[in-house]
Amino acid sequence: MASSSNGDNGTAGPSSLARRLEDIVNAYYRGNRPPYSKIAEEIRRSTGRTFSATYLWELTTGRKRNVTRDHLRVLAEHFGVTPDYFTDEEVSERVRRQMEFAVALGNSKVRTLAFRADGLSEAGLDALLALVNAMSNESDSAGGHQRPGR
Repeated sequence: MASSSNGDNGTAGPSSLARRLEDIVNAYYRGNRPPYSKIAEEIRRSTGRTFSATYLWELTTGRKRNVTRDHLRVLAEHFGVTPDYFTDEEVSERVRRQMEFAVALGNSKVRTLAFRADGLSEAGLDALLALVNAMSNESDSAGGHQRPGR
């Protein structure tokens, strides 16, 4: 059976979407996920859009297949990723690696920065890296924490 890359819910099948949503929720909450009702309320507060806790649970567990592009955009906005994270295997894998790194660091601001950097051009990433390096050097010279190897 051939897989299709078109359809109302993007290119991700329900198991792919469920896995990706589960991964992003776990990364976002660092494995300490609140109830779906609290997540749905946080989505509403951060995006201004209503998102049913039951629908979120159904998507995360793979019980619901009919996700709209609008819902994907709302989820992406809340979790700080591009909508392609949910539908494109290459983007999903890149973000997954970023999430692993960010979760390992355990800093929510670093996680957000990593999520938001997804999709930047090489020039944009180079500029961001230069900015972070400059700020890091400025912090070190101002009595900030010295990092190993510096």
